[in-house]
Amino acid sequence: MYLIQIQLRNWRSYRNATFTLPVPDRNGKRNVILIGAQNGVGKTSFLMALYLGLFGREAMHLIEGFRSRTGADEKFPSYQRLIESILHRPSREIDEPHCSVTLTFEIDDAHVVINRRWLFKRGGKVRDLDSADGEEVLIEANGRKRLYPNWQDANRRVEELLFPSNVMPCLFFDGEQAQARVEAAGGRALFDAVKALYGTGLLDQLGDSLRSFINNEKSKLTKDVGSVRAHELEEKRQELDRYKDQLKENQEALVEKRRERNSAEQAREQLENDLYSMVGDKATDIEEYSASMSALTQEEANLKSELVNGVVSLALPLALSRNARSVVCDLEAEIVRSRWLLLKDEAADKASKIVESVLPSSGSAPVTPPLTVSQSNQLRGALETALESLWSPPPEGCAPDFRYGFLSDADRSSVIQSIQKAGYGSAANLADIAVDLHRVTTKLEDTRQRFERTRDIQPQLQKLKVDLQLALDQSRELTSMVGGLEHHERGLQSSINDLKAAIGQMEARREAGSPIEEKLDVAQRVRALVDDAKEYLIPLCKDALEQQCTAHFVAMISGEYTKFKTRFEPDNEPWLEGPKGQQVLLSSLSGAQKRAFGLAFTLAVAGVAQTNAPIVIDTPVGNMDSQYRARVLQYVSEAAPGQVIFLSHDEEIDERYASTIRARIRKEFLVEFEPVEDGSGVSTVNEDSYF
Repeated sequence: MYLIQIQLRNWRSYRNATFTLPVPDRNGKRNVILIGAQNGVGKTSFLMALYLGLFGREAMHLIEGFRSRTGADEKFPSYQRLIESILHRPSREIDEPHCSVTLTFEIDDAHVVINRRWLFKRGGKVRDLDSADGEEVLIEANGRKRLYPNWQDANRRVEELLFPSNVMPCLFFDGEQAQARVEAAGGRALFDAVKALYGTGLLDQLGDSLRSFINNEKSKLTKDVGSVRAHELEEKRQELDRYKDQLKENQEALVEKRRERNSAEQAREQLENDLYSMVGDKATDIEEYSASMSALTQEEANLKSELVNGVVSLALPLALSRNARSVVCDLEAEIVRSRWLLLKDEAADKASKIVESVLPSSGSAPVTPPLTVSQSNQLRGALETALESLWSPPPEGCAPDFRYGFLSDADRSSVIQSIQKAGYGSAANLADIAVDLHRVTTKLEDTRQRFERTRDIQPQLQKLKVDLQLALDQSRELTSMVGGLEHHERGLQSSINDLKAAIGQMEARREAGSPIEEKLDVAQRVRALVDDAKEYLIPLCKDALEQQCTAHFVAMISGEYTKFKTRFEPDNEPWLEGPKGQQVLLSSLSGAQKRAFGLAFTLAVAGVAQTNAPIVIDTPVGNMDSQYRARVLQYVSEAAPGQVIFLSHDEEIDERYASTIRARIRKEFLVEFEPVEDGSGVSTVNEDSYF
């Protein structure tokens, strides 16, 4: 099965785009298709087109932002909002807006084409999605086209032609969601999907159908066969059903007790490790604490000495502190007076020259008409008074007289600085020393307490021994319970085998009765065969999935989990089981290991189902380091049974990593985006191009 073409029309940022995807070459070594696009350009749109194009609303829970939607009441309106958000924005204003996805698959040299189209009203409001007016599905298979009247029939046809909808997240997924996808694989949904691919799901359906058929035919049977042997045979069959139900309950209880036993063993191992660690490490801790106390004691003594010397040096500043402000103010005022007197002397001399030049003391002023002597004297006095205002009165802050006349202006400034420095510098330094002393004293006390606690470990050892004994007792009790359940299981299985043998002998001796009885006999035999096949195939499916997932995971990682094996149970999260039975839950792995596990699970599903369906991964190695990326990309490319399509941006699979899988690359695409208006644009697909 190959995906050979995707056509997108008015699909988010794609106005009208086509991806033509080649099948792998004849020897299957060139099977990788690399699609590059920056964030927000179209990678997620490609993945959404696969989900919604194949199964529409049944795939809605796989879309980011809609994964938590559950319940029939809110499912339809959520689907409506999702479809309305997908329509290409500029297309909303045309007369009959629509968006569509056309997917073309090649299966055994024949083509299957699925075209799903959504119709809108002008303005972007989607039409009735429960009818062909809102969502229409056209499927072409075996050369015949059919437009399906409803989405349910269309989805059933897609499952018949390709795969069940619950298998899809195993094949198409976002690498960032690998952890959630694989954790879900531990749940019933994806485990049932693998059973469906493997064929055991068909046996479940067949067994249920046979049981319904037998019950219906018995209700129709009104004639008394009058045979004690038939009555005994029916009782045997009912007894067999009861034993099978008991066996199922016993097996479920056995699984739970084994899990509890494994948890108890892990707790016991942890307590043993704690005990060994305490005994072996305490001596080293005592030496380290002793050295720390010695160093801290010396530092405390030095800081105390500095603090004492600093307090002594505060004597002079404290003596000055009462009159220091007054002295500083007087000195500052004298500096102002000195500058004012200098200005006054300079200005008075210049003022005299100005008056003399305007109104000379001898002769007359050069004005017309000439001034009288009285006028000249009056003007001279007014001019002298006006010029005197340049320096009189003295400026604010000027001293009335010199108190420290023996000092120059430079000496006054030096004295001010000395007083201020003596008043503030020492106190600030002492505050820092006091803070350091408090810190050292606190740390020293804390270290002493740790030293005392470490030196006396006897109570801690005693508590660990008690806890360890309790853990041992619990482990023994659970082991005994597991043994009892296993013994009961063997007894039930033996009883079932005996009943099957007895029923077989009775059926062999029984002569054919009425046609209805003959049909019932045949149905019972077939049902028994189906039950036997299920008991064999379901564990085989689980074992095969675990083995292949383990092989793929170990091949991609490095480090402490190379000897661990993958374990799956239908109703639990997957885990890794170590050689000593220790369990490591998937949720406790690193981000890169979770993503590698997700890829390993996909390869295992494809291998168990023996399907070569395409595998599409968005950002497959996004959070991995350089060694992980190269190794994982190369391994997935080689291990994938068919097409593998990587969706990446330029910082994930750049040219360096692309070169490691160059020999596997069949086709490259580069998606580029061009803005058209605020909030929208057009994505263009460029073939044979990459970053």
